[in-house]
Amino acid sequence: MKAIKMLPILLLAASFALAQNNQNQKPSDQKPQANPNFTLGAAQTPSQPPAGKRQPQAKTKPEYDAYVALIAIQDPAAMEKAADDFVAKYPDSELKSAVYQRAMVSYQQAGNDEKTMDMGRKALTFNPDDPTVLVAMADTLVQGTHETDLDKDDRLAEATKFAQHSLETVGDFPAPPNMPAEQVTAIKNDLRSAAYAAIGAAAYTNKKYADAETNFKQALQATPNNPDPTTMLRLALSLDKQAKYAEALDTSNKILATPNLDSRVSALATQEKERLAKLVPAAAPKPASSTTTTPSVPK
Repeated sequence: MKAIKMLPILLLAASFALAQNNQNQKPSDQKPQANPNFTLGAAQTPSQPPAGKRQPQAKTKPEYDAYVALIAIQDPAAMEKAADDFVAKYPDSELKSAVYQRAMVSYQQAGNDEKTMDMGRKALTFNPDDPTVLVAMADTLVQGTHETDLDKDDRLAEATKFAQHSLETVGDFPAPPNMPAEQVTAIKNDLRSAAYAAIGAAAYTNKKYADAETNFKQALQATPNNPDPTTMLRLALSLDKQAKYAEALDTSNKILATPNLDSRVSALATQEKERLAKLVPAAAPKPASSTTTTPSVPK
């Protein structure tokens, strides 16, 4: 259950749609504009934000065409090769991080965590402050780490570092031009929610349940009108581990009231609710007093 792994695609899709709308324009047709989105020949003017605070742009039509061709590739390995070729051919391009980010998402969709991390690290080489890449890498690490892993502490520490840095940078992340302000805000809040959820999941795996609770609540507060059921389930389990049974039961009930609930989340929330219902009336002080077991935190 890797609900937040699709988040980077939301931003990428918005950027790519705008890029493709302009792909038939010639460099001479382009006019200088604030916050250009992969446009050609858009010379920076005093009214434009400084480099790093706007969407990257291609400097020539061949570079732009190469980028458009790359994002149309479906096979992850082929896209990775195209990204390597692009960076070698256009070493001064502003799109170097973007091509590896796109390769990262392609591997992410294919479920290849190792290559997802490889592409993410390459993307961060050229833009270490991209919150979409940072969140995706944090989530990939957290989801693939278990209590019995020998390198658990290092993996979770790195995941937490990535997620925390995404929270530091998401506010300044440049949105594609012409995107409605409310959509920009929603995407940034989704990224904040995903970052807090990753930090919370890392804390949960480390059995730091109070820290997990705090971060899961912050994740849900970031998107109050669209709470993620998986994060809610993790919150319920964190509360359960602290013997906060009544609050955990209330959270479980809220999960089960969510429309179109994923079947696995529904099953786990039902199991958790049944367990807690036996504990709340009796005000049992410890989870060990129950004969049932706490469901495993979903991955």
